[in-house]
Amino acid sequence: GGRRRQGRRIRELTAVVQKRFGFPEGSVELYAEKVATRGLCAIAQAESLRYKLLGGLAVRRACYGVLRFIMESGAKGCEVVVSGKLRGQRAKSMKFVDGLMIHSGDPVNYYVDTAVRHVLLRQGVWDTSVHLT
Repeated sequence: GGRRRQGRRIRELTAVVQKRFGFPEGSVELYAEKVATRGLCAIAQAESLRYKLLGGLAVRRACYGVLRFIMESGAKGCEVVVSGKLRGQRAKSMKFVDGLMIHSGDPVNYYVDTAVRHVLLRQGVWDTSVHLT
């Protein structure tokens, strides 16, 4: 029931928008569109990474998988960072970089797509961020 579930999600979002902006019932319609190239959407990739990690996939494997997928989709460069208690009590951050990535200056604002997602585990929270150009 993928189609039906999606419909429910849209109805929920519609209700939220109506409440937030005080529109009368039934005056708002939301349309959702599938992302054309999933590999070039940071949010989609951050979510995918999150589910891989929640599913118990090893951090390195999950990150390299996402990295490779993004680069194969034709990105100029990307960076995947996972930080938190990866193994043991001490928090570390792992950074996986491929291609070229800009970090500074104004172009960052409109060339770099960024998404941050949190992975909640028994041990604590991992923070995953995906940047891609």
